[in-house]
Formats: sequence, structure tokens, C-alpha cells
Amino acid sequence: MPRTINIYILKEIAVPFFLSLSILTVTALLSKVIKLIDLMVSHGLGVPFAFWFVLSIIPSFLIYTIPISFLIGVLVAFTRLSSDSEITAMKASGLSLYAIMKPVAFLSLAVYAFSLSVTLYFFPWGNTRMKALLFDAARTKLVSGIDEKTFYDRFKGVVLYVDRINQKTGEMEGIFISQGSAEGNTGAAAPESTIFFANRGVFVPSEDKNSTYLKLFDGTIHREGANSAEYHLADFSSYSLELNFTGGEAPVSYMEKPNRELYFGELRDKIRLVASRGESTAPYVIDLYKRFALPSSVFVFALLGVPLGIQKVRAARFTGFSVSLSVVLAYYVTSTALEAVGENGLINPVLSVFGSDVVFGAAGLYFFYLAAKDRQVNIASVTAEAVNALLRRRKEA
Repeated sequence: MPRTINIYILKEIAVPFFLSLSILTVTALLSKVIKLIDLMVSHGLGVPFAFWFVLSIIPSFLIYTIPISFLIGVLVAFTRLSSDSEITAMKASGLSLYAIMKPVAFLSLAVYAFSLSVTLYFFPWGNTRMKALLFDAARTKLVSGIDEKTFYDRFKGVVLYVDRINQKTGEMEGIFISQGSAEGNTGAAAPESTIFFANRGVFVPSEDKNSTYLKLFDGTIHREGANSAEYHLADFSSYSLELNFTGGEAPVSYMEKPNRELYFGELRDKIRLVASRGESTAPYVIDLYKRFALPSSVFVFALLGVPLGIQKVRAARFTGFSVSLSVVLAYYVTSTALEAVGENGLINPVLSVFGSDVVFGAAGLYFFYLAAKDRQVNIASVTAEAVNALLRRRKEA
């Protein structure tokens, strides 16, 4: 096949692919604009925060928009080529549909590699980065809510006093903390009380949304025991104090991060740990292999896009968009249904993840075979025949 034709077909697919990818990703981002604006206005966050916020959230959209955009690119390209009789001209010059498929397969491999890097690396990185950004925003709001030289009692069982606050870095100076024990001792004795004095302090991340940590530097701890005759004094260079918000539930200790924040190796280790406890690993296995199944849908959409795009009956050049929406809807509805069945343990979780790829991949191969033989691909008739065959087998059984 001439190199010129290969490049020509690649360009025809690349233009609608990148255009669709940009439009779909930006459209998905619009749903987060309100939250971004609220964070920037209420917390006084600047342009760097907005930049990292957008950069962190984009991978969670790309894992879906990349395969969808590739399907749109293939369908739009081959619909245009077929409507202008360019496919007919290629076949008349001796090129088969298998030869025309070569540049599509090459582009599929490139898009698959890009999509796989997103699901395996950028997706967990983005979720971890987003969590850190939101905590920094919450910490900024928390620090901004604390006034200098004023007693602050929003934390459960703790009264906080800060002499000076650096609003840019969040570092506090001249810290005084009075903390009572969460529960009194048994009997008539009074509960213990602790007083902290520290030169500096800063809030640090916590896995629990109901609590935070205040890291203190260069200070002393004064503790009076249940017996008034006891009094303890200790110096420290660094001390982390957990603070629970008033009205919050008891902190929950999570040994592991959420699945969406785990890289491939970490999620695989988590599956082994859950299995060793005798618990169901289906949801974790599905999350793991879904990171391979989503990029693999690129090959499925390539097999479906080419034969559907070169059909003789079409209303306009942009029929590819409507066909793309129908295929994508059917694919993701099937995927969601199979994953739900897999999580319930009715079928193997790996099969539930790749089931939609297998089903639609087989349909794509069949449609491509029909198109290569210059036979009309009628989805409605093929579907009806398949349903009738299943009904006949059911009656026979």
C-alpha cells in the first residue's frame, strides 16, 4: 500500500480524533468549574492551584474520552471517505479493506499505549495529587479561620491559642493548647489534662476527613494526672497532635488508600492482602483489570468503526457522530452490567471486565468480514437474527 495513502488515512482519523478528545475533555471539565471557582473564591487560592487542579483531574476523564474519541475519529474519517467515493477508488486501484486497515491498526497501537499510560500511571497520580490539593485548601481555610491572639475551640476537647500566623505558609508561632482527656478515669477522680506550649506549629495531612494533625516544634508538655499530687513535664523538638473536629465521628483508621489512588503494583498487593483475610477480592480485581480493559477498547472500536463507517446508506458526512454515540452507549451499558454481575460473584471478575471487549470485538470481526466481502452490514438485521437464534435454542432446551 502506498505510503501516501497510509499518511492520508492517518490524517483523516487524527483530525476528528484530537478535535473530539479536546471537546469531550473540556466538556467534562466544565462540571468541575463551579467547584474550582468556589475553592478559589472561598479559600483565596490562586492560579497555581487552578493549574494543578485541572492537571490532576484530567486523567480521570481521559480514561474514557480517549477510546470514545478514537471511535468518533475512525467513524467520521471512513464515513467521509466513503461518502466521497474515495474508498471505492482505493478498492478499484487494487487495495483491499485489509490493506486499508493497516494505518488504522498502527494508530490504534499508538492510542492504546497512550491510554494505557493514563490508566496505569496518570490516573492514580491525579487522584493522589487532587487529594493533596484539597487538603491544602482545607488547611488554608482552617488557618484562615483561626485568629491571632484568640482562643479557638472548634476542635473536640481542645482549646487552641496562636500568637502569630503566616497566612501564606500556614505556619503558626507562639502556640498554646489546653487538652482534656476524651474520657474521664473510672471512679471519682478527675480526668487528666494536658497543656502544650510550642514555638512553632503547622497542620499536616490526615487520612480521616474528621480529623487533622497539628505538628508542633520546640515545646513542652505539662500534664496533670488524675491524682493532683502528680505532675509531669516533658520537652520535645517535634510532636504530632491529632485534633478531631467538634461534632465529628470517631476517626477511622485506614490501612490502605482507595483503589483509585493506587498504582498497579500497590493494587495487586492490596488484592493479595484482602485474599489472605478471606474476603472477596472481586471489586479490587475489577478495578485492577479495568485499567487494561478500557485501553483495549480502542482495538474493538477500530474493528467496529471501519465497517460501520463505509456503509452505503448514510444521511450526511457527520453520520459518524450519531453512530459513535450508539456504539459507545451500548458498549458502556454492557460493561457496567457485566461489572455489577462480577462484583456479586456470579461470574469471574476478570471475565466481567473483558466481557464487553470480547462481545463487541467478536461483532467487530464479523462486521469487518462482511465489509471485506462487500456485503452490507445491517446491525438491526444481525441483532434480530442473533436474538431469534437464542430464542430458538431456549425453546429447544
